[in-house]
Amino acid sequence: MFRILALAGGGLRGAFAIGVLAELESRLSRPLTDYFDLIAGTSTGAITAASLCSGLTAAEVEEFYRRNSDQIFHPRDPLVLRHRALRGFYPMLRWYVRRRSGRNLDHFFQSRYCPFHLADSMTDAFGDKTMAEATRCRLVIPAVNLTDGETKVFRTPHLPMECPEYGWRIADVIVAVTAAPTYFPHKTMPDGKNYADGGLWANDPGVVVLSEASRVFAAQNQMGRASGADLDQVYLLSLGTGKATYSLAPPGGDAGMLFWASRAAEVMTVSQVQGIQRPLEITLGDRYRHVDFDLSDKTWTLDNRSMTEPLFKMGRTRGAELFDEIDDTFFKNSTAPYASLGLRSSDHQPSSP
Repeated sequence: MFRILALAGGGLRGAFAIGVLAELESRLSRPLTDYFDLIAGTSTGAITAASLCSGLTAAEVEEFYRRNSDQIFHPRDPLVLRHRALRGFYPMLRWYVRRRSGRNLDHFFQSRYCPFHLADSMTDAFGDKTMAEATRCRLVIPAVNLTDGETKVFRTPHLPMECPEYGWRIADVIVAVTAAPTYFPHKTMPDGKNYADGGLWANDPGVVVLSEASRVFAAQNQMGRASGADLDQVYLLSLGTGKATYSLAPPGGDAGMLFWASRAAEVMTVSQVQGIQRPLEITLGDRYRHVDFDLSDKTWTLDNRSMTEPLFKMGRTRGAELFDEIDDTFFKNSTAPYASLGLRSSDHQPSSP
């Protein structure tokens, strides 16, 4: 068996998954990472995944969110325009727009939340620990490389390949992979490239982590460590951050920007998640288990801090039910620690995206 944990993105709604994991772990005599071979997390899921792989318990992650949710979603200071001629006029315009529409005009020109407070909270959690020092379990985190215009997967050194992020601070990687457009600004990493939230392409990292498992098997087979290993051995536990639904009736026989401007993102987000989960159901069958909850209304936004405690409670309740359902599959035997196979840059091996 090769057991995988996949944690979806969704801001503070990730409290549900944390509650589930905290309850599962409370019923075990060992850390959760002792029962998984690979953990993937997108955006808020990356914070939880990296925390577990760095040695924190799920209960400690829960306390981190309680302590830092206000710090993570700390509003930015009011925008001050660089052009002197507009500085006196802009505050009045901002006041007018807010009064007329309820919107903050600053959000048209800068992200909503402060990246410095976010960075401080991640340093509080991870200090200067690097990706190579997340040794409790293999870890993969999706991101977007804005500079090169391509998807990116950050990982621990569990494959025989060269990756620059092995020496990068986990705290910096997390700031990059949680940089959701309009919420946080992009992050420039030590390679000089700009990165953003992996939820733009893999909000549910299930397919990403399944692909990574194939690469792990290929590496093990090449090294003669696990001859014949394949996806038939994979068991995947996936935790969501709320299941959204939609139903649209475009006007008449056609619709343009006026109709789609406020609806396209919702359709793409829901469809992306469905497009990941359904192939996993087909590929893995009953070896795939997805746990989620229904989003009842539009108030369950990813930055709604009032939902955190109810979601912790909901997650713990679901975790108590889930434990008996998956105990025989996921928790009867512990896994072996992974061996660090990542190459140093001095080894001059080709890198892979």
